Amino acid sequence: MYVRGDAPPWFGSPLRSCRSASVTDGACGMDSFERRIDAFLRRHALLEAGEPVVVGLSGGVDSMVLTSVLAGLGMSVRAVHVNYRLRGDASDEDEAFVRNWCAEQGIDLIVRSFDGEWPSGASVQQAARDFRYVVFEEAAMEISWGKVAVGHHRDDQAETVLLNLFRGSGPEGLAGMPTRREIAPGSSVQVVRPLLAERRRDIAAYARAKGLTWREDASNTAPKYRRGALREHIFPLIEQHFGEAVVENIARSGALVREYVDEVLRDELEACFDAALTGEGVVDEAAILALPPVLRRRVFIEALRRWAPGFEADARAAARIEHLLDRQPGRRLVFGNIVVWRERDRIVFAPSGSSVEAASACRLDEEGAIEIPGGYLHVERLGAPPGNVAAGAPDEVYLDARTARFPLLVRPWEAGDRFVPLGMRRGKKISDFLTDEHVPPHRKRAVHVVESEGRIVWVLPLRISEEARVREDSSEVVRLRFTRNRKSSNL
Repeated sequence: MYVRGDAPPWFGSPLRSCRSASVTDGACGMDSFERRIDAFLRRHALLEAGEPVVVGLSGGVDSMVLTSVLAGLGMSVRAVHVNYRLRGDASDEDEAFVRNWCAEQGIDLIVRSFDGEWPSGASVQQAARDFRYVVFEEAAMEISWGKVAVGHHRDDQAETVLLNLFRGSGPEGLAGMPTRREIAPGSSVQVVRPLLAERRRDIAAYARAKGLTWREDASNTAPKYRRGALREHIFPLIEQHFGEAVVENIARSGALVREYVDEVLRDELEACFDAALTGEGVVDEAAILALPPVLRRRVFIEALRRWAPGFEADARAAARIEHLLDRQPGRRLVFGNIVVWRERDRIVFAPSGSSVEAASACRLDEEGAIEIPGGYLHVERLGAPPGNVAAGAPDEVYLDARTARFPLLVRPWEAGDRFVPLGMRRGKKISDFLTDEHVPPHRKRAVHVVESEGRIVWVLPLRISEEARVREDSSEVVRLRFTRNRKSSNL
């Protein structure tokens, strides 16, 4: 047993002197594995001697070796274990194992458990990952530590590159995992990967040589998960035909792409992103269309990374957003907890259910009802118009179906919008119309318009367009009825 600040038995000398001595002089008694980790930390400036670091400790061989080596190198280590409660008694046994080991080694430990409902299927893996990194970040921020170390290694890197290739990822995905990154966009906490240059077999060999024990998680190799299928079936087959060096070669290729992404593409991408950004969560359509398609998609991937944390943004997601540029305004896409839609001259990214989304455009492709701020809009196509179309309630209008064609777009009015008010011959700015109608300034923001084929047919709920009114020769009409929520006030 050793306490933090003293070397574990396999180091044989005080911890801090191990980092102060040269890694090649053998003064600390470090073996080749420990020297490689020490050199990797120095080369990539991941951790300094004595620097405090939170370590993700699952109880598996990778995290056990990582925690042991970092403690032995003199780092001030705080371990964090996450009990997902996904494997019944085995999850609790993992926790007990980690608790006992940390107590024996004198390593601070935090344990967090998940007590909610997990999604079904493969998405549980992503949900567990999201929860894990939230816990890691909170554990670091609680004590103002800036680094979280995780046990990803060379084999994990090769798997990540191959999985991203199968998924159709762009350069960022093919670059694999970086040695360091922000744990979340804008966070002061960084994730570092000290074992990223090591093979899984070498990590296990080191653990056996040092007498470390660990827990095995059967789900890591379960074929129902993509990574498990890769480990159990695909990589053995590839190695059989292409040799054992294939894992190293794939990981090395990923590292070369990572160099290009980080040192060349990143600066250009940042410049393009900043140029296209017109506000938080808003990308200017003209600016994005001016970019080459490859940079355009990279901007969309970057937008998802920043504004949809936890969602694995890739080239396919970017292509879906790019297709919005060819669609009519109002079409929505959902990525994790983010909704993306096109307005007339911009692409908007906003949290699902936010006030920004509530104030966005809604599209009606056929008869039905949609929820808009303040209530519901019901749309129905009728045959011959009623006897007196002017006799409806204020929130109910009839429009000529030749003018009010599907799809209909319902959106907040914008500066510069114009329409021809019923009874007039010339167009008028909606801003002027609202002033003439004595709509108070604080209520103007709630006014929506109904648009068809780029023309405004109704300023809801004030007046329809002269162009869309029912005429004597109208053979078919569209009825629009707005029903207010009880809490909604009248204009």
